[in-house]
Amino acid sequence: MTKGLKLFTAVAVVALVTTGAQAGAIFQQMYMGDVTFQSDLENPKDIVLPKFDTMGGTRTLLSVDVLVNHSGRVQMRADNDDPFQGAEVRARMIRQWMAMGPGMFTAGGATTPTQFVQLSADDGDGGDNNVFDATGPDGHDFGVISYGPIKEGPFNPMAGLYAIDGAGTVTFTITPVLMVNDLQFADPPGPPDAWQLEVLNPRMTVKVKVFYNYIPEPATAGLVGLAGLALIRSRRRR
Repeated sequence: MTKGLKLFTAVAVVALVTTGAQAGAIFQQMYMGDVTFQSDLENPKDIVLPKFDTMGGTRTLLSVDVLVNHSGRVQMRADNDDPFQGAEVRARMIRQWMAMGPGMFTAGGATTPTQFVQLSADDGDGGDNNVFDATGPDGHDFGVISYGPIKEGPFNPMAGLYAIDGAGTVTFTITPVLMVNDLQFADPPGPPDAWQLEVLNPRMTVKVKVFYNYIPEPATAGLVGLAGLALIRSRRRR
């Protein structure tokens, strides 16, 4: 389910439109939600956001903008357990996903490698090669590897798919396609015969924002405009 759902309503007039002799202010509402995955074996997750309420026809939805962004992170450490061969190695994080909603589909991802580091042959790890030890010279802590947020869009689906008179929702289904946390060994010398990798806190977060651009019917727009003028005058008096 959606977490972090938020609504933002623009207070300032951002543009003017004219229909015949009528002029009205364009306003904007924004809703957003996000989902997080730890593995690509997880099932798809839904972000459920409100539809635009026309309030009995007193508001007209002009257009819809959908913006998707994603980010990823993981902590990785490595230990060389081969007593005869060193290694040149880097950590790598891969994230890929798909998102589908009313009138829109998109996919994205990122591959984030670290710099190569040199690991010596195993130093014994305190006398037990099976012990995981990420300290040098035969081990390395790559720390937190991260990227993002990266923006995809905006997308402009049909406004009619998002408007309703009353309460309603739209659903965006996010599918994790690939989440990889691995080591890449330079060739030569290639991977050692024995090594260990520790992966902590793998994450991929996908966030969806929906922007509703609308105009109220003239009487409502006039009241909003008067309220805005009154606020400006009040501030000037102060």
